Amino acid sequence: MLIVVQPLSAGVRLAARVVESGVPCLIPTQFPELLPPEVRAAATVVDWHPDRGVPELLRLVGESGARPTGVVAGFEYVVPESAELARALGLPALGADAAEAVRQKDVMRRWCAERGVAFPRSVLVEPGSAGPCPLPFPVVVKPVDCGGSLMVSLCRDEEEYGRACATVHGPGEVRFHPNPRRAALVEEYVEGPEFSLDGWVDVDGPHLASVTTKFLSAEPDFFEMGHIATAPDGSPHGVLLEEFARRVVKAFELSVGPFHIETRIDRDRGPVLIEVGARLAGDNIPELVLAGPGVDLCAAAADAARGLRHEPGPLSPVSAGLAFVTTDRPGTFAGTLAGAEPFTSAPEFRELVPEAEPGAVLDPGDIFSNRVARIHFEGALDRVERLVASVIGDVRVDVEGVDPKDKEGVRA
Repeated sequence: MLIVVQPLSAGVRLAARVVESGVPCLIPTQFPELLPPEVRAAATVVDWHPDRGVPELLRLVGESGARPTGVVAGFEYVVPESAELARALGLPALGADAAEAVRQKDVMRRWCAERGVAFPRSVLVEPGSAGPCPLPFPVVVKPVDCGGSLMVSLCRDEEEYGRACATVHGPGEVRFHPNPRRAALVEEYVEGPEFSLDGWVDVDGPHLASVTTKFLSAEPDFFEMGHIATAPDGSPHGVLLEEFARRVVKAFELSVGPFHIETRIDRDRGPVLIEVGARLAGDNIPELVLAGPGVDLCAAAADAARGLRHEPGPLSPVSAGLAFVTTDRPGTFAGTLAGAEPFTSAPEFRELVPEAEPGAVLDPGDIFSNRVARIHFEGALDRVERLVASVIGDVRVDVEGVDPKDKEGVRA
């Protein structure tokens, strides 16, 4: 019985993949309504909230009556609990210190300094201590333990810095996070192209499945606007980034399971670590890795958790990418897009997937309510890069309730 703790985002796809493959599955979660009906029907889904901790997880495992074979964290926020549960059950697991280092960004920076991994200069700013900015502008302000680019902001002056710190330090619910720390990490802004390095560690060691090109929104936000998954051999930065991924995996003692490494290539320093996670990437990246390089990261994570060797076979030279179509102005979604037809008729086009219903209230400042669709492509890397960039720049969202002088709608 594989245990998938609190599956959200890519964890939902992982749970579905495990159930589809016929592996018995126990799913402790406080969000059962987010699981597909076929997962709820085939898996043992039980109520669990992170506040109840690992003792409650152990009780639920005992009550299941089945022999556990592995544990997978279904989301960023439950990596420590999942690792502790696996250790308590005698299953493959991250160590407690490693699980903390990949969750708390201030600890992550300390591990980088101690273990020779390049990282942005950073200062931890606790609530109540946000005086003048401790680093030269521009800086990036981010919460120490949230995900999904939430509350991450680029600041160029003291006014923007104070506003960003107040957002991180302030009260308010953080979606899916049971108990967020309110400390802010202030970091130097690293220029350069951004990538995620997506793979897994099993009994044979680390495996890099994809060098994933990232497209980000205009500053000051860092919303993810598109991704392209490419086998390392197909990326012009593949050799450099594969070596960097192995160095990060070793430095952070990632001994089992998936990894998601975010990095920027600085002109002088080379790859600089932005973040490392011991979980599957979100935002449909596992689906892109499957469609492009041809690696099923969900199956790899499930096999690794059970102490098995995962053998994906030769990687494909195909690159798979997507562009999110978003609004930059509030209003209600009219249900149509302007300028999409040239891209949906391209030979590399695979599908257009709606992410919002007509009439949905759109907010450009909220990553959970600014997307209306995503457009997928597969083909040669250079061609897919041009298509993704063009969709982001040229496709417009038709929005109701905006200035009538804006005849063309809202630019994506």
